[in-house]
Amino acid sequence: MIKVCLIGADVEKEKSLLESQSGIFLKRIPIASLDEMLDDIAINTPDILVISDVCGKIDADSLCLHTYMLNPAIRTLIITAEDADYQRLENTGFSSKGFMLHEQRHAIVRAVRVMHDGEAWLSRKLVTAVMDHLASSSLAAKRKPRLINNK
Repeated sequence: MIKVCLIGADVEKEKSLLESQSGIFLKRIPIASLDEMLDDIAINTPDILVISDVCGKIDADSLCLHTYMLNPAIRTLIITAEDADYQRLENTGFSSKGFMLHEQRHAIVRAVRVMHDGEAWLSRKLVTAVMDHLASSSLAAKRKPRLINNK
């Protein structure tokens, strides 16, 4: 059984899709203050937390980071209106395990199952951005070669 908590103002489609699946237990958490939502998350201890920030009534990045500090085992999927980039991932403290565009929400069940299996749900573009950032950081950290003067 996959325990999923769903937070967001426009998540009726996701709710319907997840409720129609066997093996998924869904709990919807109402939008409230950060502390109240964190309390609800702590009480429910989901495997997957789905946060939609499409309507702008919630700071998904902050909630994701605080959820990770509360319980690092909870995997968070953020549904958003814009492609996630490296900065957005960094804003979550690198704790979000997935980002999904609002237009792709028909794949919510697949995303939840993939994340429950331990995989991330990230676009190839975001994975490339992360790899590029890691590579450039690694190269910058290495010492530059010096010419040896034998005089």
